[in-house]
Amino acid sequence: MTASPARRLPSADRRQQLLSASEALFTAHGFEAVSMGDIAAALGISRPTVYSYFASTADLLSELLEGHLADLERRLVPLLTGTHAQRPLAAIFQLLVGERALLTLLGSGSGPTFAARRLAVLAGLEERLSQSLHPPEGRTRTPYLLTCVTLLLQATATHAVTAGLSPDQTAQLAGTLERFINAGLQGLDDEGGPARNL
Repeated sequence: MTASPARRLPSADRRQQLLSASEALFTAHGFEAVSMGDIAAALGISRPTVYSYFASTADLLSELLEGHLADLERRLVPLLTGTHAQRPLAAIFQLLVGERALLTLLGSGSGPTFAARRLAVLAGLEERLSQSLHPPEGRTRTPYLLTCVTLLLQATATHAVTAGLSPDQTAQLAGTLERFINAGLQGLDDEGGPARNL
């Protein structure tokens, strides 16, 4: 029995189908293990069709990460300016835990190309946080402080997702993480370093 040919989709729908299939394969098998042929096979289409939309799996990954990061930024802004602004770290952590696809994608590869892309995404997240979390007037930001906070938030959120923590456990972890970071910031103040800020 032969497989029925894939029906012709509008270009935008096909592009989204390719992104969705790629994300599923990357997160299930790891980025480096997935080829353009695998993506084509998963959708029952030809490799040339995949290549007509994306030049490589790296291009697919890049678009997926950019899309998730743009969505994260959109959801992040109200947390930093609204009612959560007094406790932004816990709110940001809870938001990251809800970004299962982004966190899983960030952990789906280890090669040099993927590592460079992951660092670029984290730098983008750090930049977005930096634009929203300004130090008070006349105070300076501790070098690499925001980098440490970004990495700690991302790594802890990834743990919450992969460990399958319940909402109550995640909320407890968010509170612990916020207290931990704030204690570290207070320690910088006590050592005579820059005033406590992000």
